[in-house]
Amino acid sequence: MKKKLLTAICFVLVMTMFAGICAYAAPYMLSPWYYGNSNSLIYIKKPASLSATTSERTYTVTAAGKSGVDVTIYRKSNYDGNFYKVYQGGYLLSGTIGASGVYVVSIELVEGGNKMRVYAENNDERQVINIDITRLTKSQIDKINGLSVGDMFSF
Repeated sequence: MKKKLLTAICFVLVMTMFAGICAYAAPYMLSPWYYGNSNSLIYIKKPASLSATTSERTYTVTAAGKSGVDVTIYRKSNYDGNFYKVYQGGYLLSGTIGASGVYVVSIELVEGGNKMRVYAENNDERQVINIDITRLTKSQIDKINGLSVGDMFSF
């Protein structure tokens, strides 16, 4: 009886310790209204204007930041408007900025708009940066390729 009680107490203590560790992990979902409490953890370098247009299937986002900052990528759901963690190839798009101070991630894009959030956290600081990357459809690329200089000046 004492052994079972001791085992149960040890289990509860271990679970309590893990609960404290897990509390610092990036949330599974971010609401559209969540903006964090800091603006100095990371700086997005690419895309330069926090929005970009590409015809490629992937886009590389780069950021500079403090060493030790955890960064997670979220994508907006068209279903409910919330932002959810992005998984690619079974892996979460998340990482920690190392001594170089650089974070680089390649994101697979869907055709059309890709509203993303870059979520950075370090201790009690949280920062959220919205980026919008538009992937052109094949028909849009064909229209652009079909334009000539004369078409731009004819009204």
